[in-house]
Amino acid sequence: MTRAISEAETKAPTQANRKPSIFFWMGLAFGVALALAAAVLALKGSQNGLVPALRLTARWSFLLFWVAYSGGATAQLFGPAFKPLAARGREFGLAYAAAMLIHLGLVVWLFQISVRPPLSGRPFVFFSIGMIWTYLLALFSFGGLTKVLGTRGWPRLRIVAMNYILFAFALDFVPATFRGIAHYGVWLQYAPFAAMCIAAPLLVLAATARRRLEPGYDRIRFGPVPQSMK
Repeated sequence: MTRAISEAETKAPTQANRKPSIFFWMGLAFGVALALAAAVLALKGSQNGLVPALRLTARWSFLLFWVAYSGGATAQLFGPAFKPLAARGREFGLAYAAAMLIHLGLVVWLFQISVRPPLSGRPFVFFSIGMIWTYLLALFSFGGLTKVLGTRGWPRLRIVAMNYILFAFALDFVPATFRGIAHYGVWLQYAPFAAMCIAAPLLVLAATARRRLEPGYDRIRFGPVPQSMK
């Protein structure tokens, strides 16, 4: 009896300290996106609420993607307080992919109820390629598929895909920010996200430069660099 209690006490901290699974992060991001879309559609109706729901789910997804993109650089530049962001790069990336499923579903719905396609030509192709990159990265995040690409192929694929997705978001946020300067309400909806699109690659470049100038920086300040930061 005493031994059983002792074993239970030993296991308890381990279970308490266990990290949430990838599927928890994905489910949480998906649930938040679903709740946001449902709330907007319930308040404004399907006709008037579909476009605002699209915008809101896009912004929620972008926030998750932004952390996946620049979390490691932020930790390297601003200290250990941001280390959890760097260590959770994979979780935030897959959470972004899960949240985008709601946004993608709303896009399909918009196509179905529109007399003319809301997206066509180059914008449609650009959006479609962004979705392909998103779920290709998600696919290679499971089951050790990155080994198929090798130690060089996977980092290159990730760099190309992540920057393409960031550029796709920037094409949505940045031009709209400049068009909305005369209208404060519109400008405020886009400007913070446009600034984040511009800041993300600058943070990564600054962190890369710091690593090259100070080779021992990662080891001294953070210990071994997590896989998601490499």
